[in-house]
Amino acid sequence: MSADRVYAKTDKGRAELLSRTGTLRGRLRAALIVVNGQAPLSALQEVIGDGAADLLEELRTLGHVEAVEPAALPAANDSTAPANALLEMRRADAMHRLAPHFGPDVALVARPLLAAEDAATFNCALDAIESKLALYMGRRDAARTLGGLRLPT
Repeated sequence: MSADRVYAKTDKGRAELLSRTGTLRGRLRAALIVVNGQAPLSALQEVIGDGAADLLEELRTLGHVEAVEPAALPAANDSTAPANALLEMRRADAMHRLAPHFGPDVALVARPLLAAEDAATFNCALDAIESKLALYMGRRDAARTLGGLRLPT
């Protein structure tokens, strides 16, 4: 499996995340959450960890993801492209970190985070989620869980 292969969720994969039926558990569900149709396998490996290729292959076999052609590289004069790419990667990383805490409700809890279009909105949504985590983890552990995700404004 090529390290630059890009995966995207299929309709079945998106339906699985929205339905919250729980057919996918643990790392398999977390892997499905971070697949975004833009990040190559090598980048997903950093977020998912060991066995990312096997997890994505299993998701592909189940019909939840499909290999897609990587999007064309942005034009050199497009100054928002690197910021958008960083936003997408931080969004995927946040979903991966939040999945064990919120389980099937992670998409509901992270809705403002997923809808954020700029760094300020993303950071504000992250602050709200950190407050929710702090209720049962404590402020220090919540901050540690989400540490390094904030974007420069």
